[in-house]
Amino acid sequence: MEGTHETEIGMRENMLYEASVSGNTESLKKLIEEDRLTLSRSSLTCFDENPLHIAAMQGHLDFAKALVTLKKDLVSDLDSKGRSPLHLASANGYIEIVKVLLMANPSVCLMRDEDGRTPLHVAAMKGRVDVVSQLVRARPEVAKFKLDRGQTVLHLCVEFNRLEVLKLLIRFRTVEDTWVNDKLDNGYTILHIATNLKQLETIKYLLEETVVEVNAVNRNGITALDIIEHMPIRDLKAMEISRLLMQAGGHIGHQLRGHGKILVSQPPSLVNGTLKPPTNKDDWINRKRAGLLISATVIAGMAYQSGLSPPDGLQSDGKSPMSAIVQQNFQEFWVANTISFVASLTIMFLLVTGLPLKNRIVRWMLVIAMWVTITTLVITYCSLVRASAPQLNMVLSISLLAWLFLTFIIFLVHTCCFIILIIRKVCKCINRRNTNEIEGGHRQGQVQV
Repeated sequence: MEGTHETEIGMRENMLYEASVSGNTESLKKLIEEDRLTLSRSSLTCFDENPLHIAAMQGHLDFAKALVTLKKDLVSDLDSKGRSPLHLASANGYIEIVKVLLMANPSVCLMRDEDGRTPLHVAAMKGRVDVVSQLVRARPEVAKFKLDRGQTVLHLCVEFNRLEVLKLLIRFRTVEDTWVNDKLDNGYTILHIATNLKQLETIKYLLEETVVEVNAVNRNGITALDIIEHMPIRDLKAMEISRLLMQAGGHIGHQLRGHGKILVSQPPSLVNGTLKPPTNKDDWINRKRAGLLISATVIAGMAYQSGLSPPDGLQSDGKSPMSAIVQQNFQEFWVANTISFVASLTIMFLLVTGLPLKNRIVRWMLVIAMWVTITTLVITYCSLVRASAPQLNMVLSISLLAWLFLTFIIFLVHTCCFIILIIRKVCKCINRRNTNEIEGGHRQGQVQV
């Protein structure tokens, strides 16, 4: 008899599981009528998840209501990973089930899973705006809960790019305004994280609508502007973020000296075995490097595309009277376009190899390469216009000569400065050598005396 009874109990548990998966409320009522202890036994035998966990995962609203009515304490049961049914309903965005569970026991939204996350954390990570609203209204203090690395729910919103949830939480003002400046264990604020992930819209919102501290520093003295300024490759989005931060009064770390802030800025440079923070000139050079790299990349792309598909104006059938002129312009186009392409690739190569832009020789090489690139680009454009509109030859010739004269003057000034620098260095070396020889002669004379 005992075996038969246990078999019947096992069959009822299987039927209860199937009813939970399918959300069959009629099967649930029938099982309860046959044995009122069915749900109580499930609490003892279902260690992974109870029927309410399954209903919350599947979104079976009527089934969840029936379970809560029959056995209210199922709401606070935890599965093998420490999650309550509210965790699962919140993650899946089943707002009506969330309301039912909160009505049964509002305190369940304070429960943490094995990772320390409350239903609010899970809902924020998933971007469930309506669920977040319900949870915060039920127990506002849950918004203050932090995870093991000091993460607030705002950090999670930014980390998972949930801007609408972030706006909702900040509008609730469930905690003081300085909440937006809370830091992780490593000192990162939500502005640091948004900048590192290049979340332009989030940064705009934080700077315009909140009291976020634009010059907050982490444990290494890095500000949000430091992060964006020292990115290896700065695209248009990064440049816009940099502009917004500076417009809001942002500074790089070492510029905060004398203002009571941490003085160290990253990344530092090693000079004579000691760490030296970068100067304003270093930051200017880094910005110029990024700008030159973008410009060279764009020009190289233009030249490559022009080489793949030359403009129709440079194609000739060989029969018309203009074919000789078109052929001449075609050759001029190819020569100038090829030189522009190679020169822009040279600039990219010089920049990505890490050559120091502080060195004047390197800067002079870049000036030459850029001068060649831009000049040949102008010649390429002129050859195209001459082929398609010969009547503009005079205007183009004058414009080209003026351009060449202007760029040549600038190039000549840089070259003269470079030559003067070399002469000064040579003179210094000669003077130092002569001084050393004279001092050596004096020392020998004193020894002989």
